[in-house]
Amino acid sequence: MERLHWLLSRAEVHLLSASALRDYAKLGLVLAVTILLEVARRRNWRVRYGGKSFRLDLLYFVFYYGGFYHILFFTWIYVALTGLVARYTPGLQLNLLYAMPGWLQMVAMIATSDFVGYWSHRWRHSHWMLWEFHSIHHSQQSLTAVTNYRFHMVDETLLRLWLFIPFQILGTTVTTWITLDFIMAWLLLIQHSEWDWHYGRLGRVFVSPVFHRKHHARAAELHDTNYGMLFSFWDDLFGTAERKLPAPTVYGVDGPEIPESFIGQLLHPFRSIWTRWRGRGAPLPDPAPSTSA
Repeated sequence: MERLHWLLSRAEVHLLSASALRDYAKLGLVLAVTILLEVARRRNWRVRYGGKSFRLDLLYFVFYYGGFYHILFFTWIYVALTGLVARYTPGLQLNLLYAMPGWLQMVAMIATSDFVGYWSHRWRHSHWMLWEFHSIHHSQQSLTAVTNYRFHMVDETLLRLWLFIPFQILGTTVTTWITLDFIMAWLLLIQHSEWDWHYGRLGRVFVSPVFHRKHHARAAELHDTNYGMLFSFWDDLFGTAERKLPAPTVYGVDGPEIPESFIGQLLHPFRSIWTRWRGRGAPLPDPAPSTSA
């Protein structure tokens, strides 16, 4: 009971913290803008935002940005990793960016995180076991801005672990991270909004909603392309960009049905992996291999 009380008190602090309130306001503003745009286009926004799948994506948002993920899981990993680095490999903490101007720190951090994110993303599509966790993100069949937060806990943690060493080497300030998060979140949220925006010439630099929608297509030949998180030129550089085919209208994943509940999606990858290892039922298909550079 004492530990439960501690967890609840910590959760309350995170839920009402200044950073959490900022994140709520940011998401609320993006949702308000996108819903107003859909009203203006006379699209049936009630179907998109009134269903169970949208409420589930909101639950993912609260889980990650309300502090539950950090309190229950990632904080312990981060503390352990930083302790190991400080004790055994202190030379990694070079803080290469510390003396640079704030704007240059942001440019370097964005480029680094997006480069690492691109290759992490490809890896999670090409390895069958990692795909079981990442497929949760692709299970949404009605994209909205909040789909950006639908990630299995293992999937989210793998990305953070990939970023841990580069960030230890580069180093940065908390202020830089707050500003960086605010800038990137806008573009990442809009990517999942299912708008027919290409960004014109800027679409060769930034991931537009049309560019990213192809990645969420049910067809494997599309969802194994366009891996960029913020910048689309990584896909052009490494041969995984798809710009010619029209944007899809059907989203989701093939294969065993993924439950539309938080606990169900938390357990689903583990059940699928166990079934494959035990050889019960039909074997689960590997995702199509990523296009080579």
